[in-house]
Amino acid sequence: MTPNKIEYSLGTNIYGQPVRLIRYTDTAGVTTWMICRDEADQRDDRAEIGGLTPEQILKMAGAVQSASQL
Repeated sequence: MTPNKIEYSLGTNIYGQPVRLIRYTDTAGVTTWMICRDEADQRDDRAEIGGLTPEQILKMAGAVQSASQL
């Protein structure tokens, strides 16, 4: 048996809101990724970007890596 959802805690953003990276299998059986920003307090809204491919996540990592070398 394999998990259909794995969550990685990425800490908090600069506003103190928790950020998570989630790998999950959607209703069509496709494995995909989602980035979630959760609420830090009652004034915050939760935000999600889902349906990301592994290639897109790797491109994000590459962009961060090259920006850190500037």
